[in-house]
Amino acid sequence: MDSNSFNPEELAHKWLTGTLTPDEKSRFEQWYADFNDEELLLSNGRYTSTEQIRETILNRINASINEQPAPPVKIYKLWRNLAAAAAVVVAIGIAVLYRAPILNLVDPVKQLKLTTNPGEYKQIFLADGTHIWLSPATTLSYPEKFRGKLRDVSIDGEAYFEVKHDTGHPFVIQSGAVKTVVLGTSFDIQAYAHAKYIDVTVVSGKVGVSAKASANTAMVTANQRTIYQKATARLVKENYPNAAKFLDRRKGIFDFSGASLAEVVRDLEIQYGIHISLAPGLTSKTFYGRLQTTEPINRTLEKLSTVMEIRWEKQNGTYLLHP
Repeated sequence: MDSNSFNPEELAHKWLTGTLTPDEKSRFEQWYADFNDEELLLSNGRYTSTEQIRETILNRINASINEQPAPPVKIYKLWRNLAAAAAVVVAIGIAVLYRAPILNLVDPVKQLKLTTNPGEYKQIFLADGTHIWLSPATTLSYPEKFRGKLRDVSIDGEAYFEVKHDTGHPFVIQSGAVKTVVLGTSFDIQAYAHAKYIDVTVVSGKVGVSAKASANTAMVTANQRTIYQKATARLVKENYPNAAKFLDRRKGIFDFSGASLAEVVRDLEIQYGIHISLAPGLTSKTFYGRLQTTEPINRTLEKLSTVMEIRWEKQNGTYLLHP
């Protein structure tokens, strides 16, 4: 805006006395905005105190006003200084309130994506110190650094989280239709796009779980979990005393204590990215034992077959289990 088209001192006086019209208020704020005070928004280390920021802005405003033609009445100088000081307060307040959105425009945070292959496990530390174990066939989307009130990430697959505690900046995980909000805790999320459910299991601490299509919001504590059924859009919370098993599972170690063979096969299919077919009569058989899914699938099936007294073979890319 061309500041010569109006008198900034006069508008400053009106601003202080509360007589500005909406149009004049808009023009005055635009005039101030033209000073381009990105130092206030990008001052990580440039200034050591807020007083230095205030002084810089005040000097800029005074310098701009001094460039205007000399006012006919000296009393305007007082209004000018008062207006400049008031503008500093307003500008600092606006900058603090909108710091993150403005920074995202002038210096956008790079969005990153990490994907694991079938049978592959990875660990990652986020910028805030949060530790994440990614299971096979999982994609994590996250910012290079966190900025603003929330720490937002999204996941497709399964991951175990140890979230760095930060009361002022909740950690939010979007996994399909389910949103999980935490301050700092340990938990596992299973949220594969092809699965019929999304499972959030808490090992320590507390999380809040909500779903887009469900009116329910569940607060889940240690040794509890929520299951979101995609078909019915139902969110159910239940006790889960065996939650500590995920401490091993995040490393690819599956400890089954009486799980049905159908459940074991489902886990193996997800971890290895394969298809396993069970012969009739085997689905309800129970398995007790520990499987290390970081080993080749052939070795895992050999161990399973020995314990269950069954045999396996591979036909046309599918693994078949027989009595």
